[in-house]
Amino acid sequence: MGRFVDIISRETSATVIGFDLSLAVEAAYRNVGKRANVHIVQADVMKTPFPKGTFDFIFSIGVLHHTPNPRQAFRSLVSLLKRNGEIAIWVYQRYRRPLLSDFYRVITSRMPWSMVLGISKVLVKLYWFHRRLPFLTHIIPISMHKDPRWRLLGTFDWYSPRYQFKFTTEEVLAWFRELFLYDIQIQATPVSVRGRR
Repeated sequence: MGRFVDIISRETSATVIGFDLSLAVEAAYRNVGKRANVHIVQADVMKTPFPKGTFDFIFSIGVLHHTPNPRQAFRSLVSLLKRNGEIAIWVYQRYRRPLLSDFYRVITSRMPWSMVLGISKVLVKLYWFHRRLPFLTHIIPISMHKDPRWRLLGTFDWYSPRYQFKFTTEEVLAWFRELFLYDIQIQATPVSVRGRR
């Protein structure tokens, strides 16, 4: 939906290019695509339309773990960086989410998206109960974002995707090291890492 493109494009005058394989690009375009410094592109991270060495900075927040091969998708992004360019990524942390949600995903990831969206709309109405009874998060996990729209998006994003991998910080650090990235930094929110090419 362009959530992070929105933030970056407001904070800088740099050209910001957002790309995604899904139809989310249509929502992103509606939300931020008309800004002078924003371009929204529908593209596959494994076969991007951009030449190698195009970007000064690349960030991927909550996307790579939904690809069929997150490590290869990361490699593809790194190839798009200029020399001394920087990349920052965030992927789901292994064992952070309650195990019951993985059980539910066996079913929900095979359902039509419209049905999962409907279920997500019902689940996020439990937010008030989750805030007062935190153990519910382990039984019926939902996003706990304060904004109801992002709460719905986060819940839907958790239950709907076909692919959903989880990683340790050590696994992601290995991706950075095998591509000889330097100035590698572990960020505060697991699993977030940034480095330079």
